[in-house]
Amino acid sequence: MVLALPHLDPGVAPTMQPSQDDELQKQYLDLLQMKKELEESCKKKDELLHDAQRALAEEQDKRETAEREKQLLEERCEELQQKLKLIEITFKKSMIQLKKEMEEKENLRREQDERIRRLEAQMSALTANKQNAKNYCFSKIIANDKEENSLEPSWWSKICMLINELYSLITKFFTCG
Repeated sequence: MVLALPHLDPGVAPTMQPSQDDELQKQYLDLLQMKKELEESCKKKDELLHDAQRALAEEQDKRETAEREKQLLEERCEELQQKLKLIEITFKKSMIQLKKEMEEKENLRREQDERIRRLEAQMSALTANKQNAKNYCFSKIIANDKEENSLEPSWWSKICMLINELYSLITKFFTCG
């Protein structure tokens, strides 16, 4: 708000008295002082307004930056959650496959144990049969040799020896593999 002094007509000036001049000059100086104060106040208000606008702009930038960072973090979180889900699925599939393989190995081990048990039973039977055959052969050989009383072994003795060798070979085969 600027206050202006009324323009004095030059013809009126000589009629004024000196006290009125002093009073008017004093009012004029007061008005100039008020004008100066109002201008300084306006400048300060402009500076404050400018500072406030700059602070608001900075705050807006900070909010926008924080919002962008939040969005990036949310996207990263979503990516990590998806990766975690994939890892969980892969883990579950791997566990299922591992259990299946373990069951297959256990079944194979049972089958091998059963084969070993059967082979051992066959070996026991063969060993028993061999002993019985050996005893039978020797009794026949002795009986046959007594009848023939010859220095050369009889056919029956040769057959028994061949059977003995066959049992030995079969026993070796089953024990080696």
